Amino acid sequence: MGGTFYETSLDRAVFGALLLSGRIAAIGQKKSNPTADEIISKHIQAAGGKEKVSSFKSRIAIGTVKKESEPEAKMAIVSESPNRVSAVFILTNYDLRFTYDGRAASLRPQLSRAYAAFENKYREMAASGLMFNSISLYNLFLNSPTDVRFEAKGIKKVKGRDAYVVEITRPKADAMRAYFDAETYMWVRTDYGMAHISKEAGAFTNESVYHTADELSVDFYIETSDFRDVDGVRLPFKFEVLLTTPIVREKSSGTIAGTITEYRHNEMIDPKMFQ
Repeated sequence: MGGTFYETSLDRAVFGALLLSGRIAAIGQKKSNPTADEIISKHIQAAGGKEKVSSFKSRIAIGTVKKESEPEAKMAIVSESPNRVSAVFILTNYDLRFTYDGRAASLRPQLSRAYAAFENKYREMAASGLMFNSISLYNLFLNSPTDVRFEAKGIKKVKGRDAYVVEITRPKADAMRAYFDAETYMWVRTDYGMAHISKEAGAFTNESVYHTADELSVDFYIETSDFRDVDGVRLPFKFEVLLTTPIVREKSSGTIAGTITEYRHNEMIDPKMFQ
């Protein structure tokens, strides 16, 4: 039979509640999975808004870096809108420089042929418009070419916090991924892909056989943190960049940790910094 009025009403109420909870869950799921365009838009807004962020023509970030057991060293990251960036780390034995002049990328000092794959990756990073995250004014999210694609790739943890992932693809380049804090929308990490070299670096003979264990593979990334207000925008004051041998000596790969002490905007930058 059909049951009592009370039982029927109760069934309907339970059924309605289940439907409602399902709709709420669907809404919540939709909100937790924004599109790439929505993530980027919210990041730019959280950073100060496109008008304000785009108002700077030059930026100088001054601070220090720490590499392995070496003493703390001075560093500067300078950039000009729309597409020039240069970083100089004054290390103990040499000055390490990453540069993109708007046309070509360079690394100084140059690495030997054995490390060509690593040098190519560093050059690719410098030219990407993603190096040093929002420290640099050469920012692919503000000035993206028409052949660049952005795609949301869910949520991952960065330093224990949820972050939205946006994958960046372009012709003839490795895919890269940018991570934005799920609460603050600050740009906290970029993955630049992997590079491989042979550990023997060209020492093969007719008697030697190539094995997977002989290959060194490294995932390149930069992380930024400690965001503060500067001239109406939010910028990171700490960064960590993964570097490889022979730049680092104690391991095959390691990180340089940087602390920014000062930002300067719209000051003249010596053109030689981009050479």
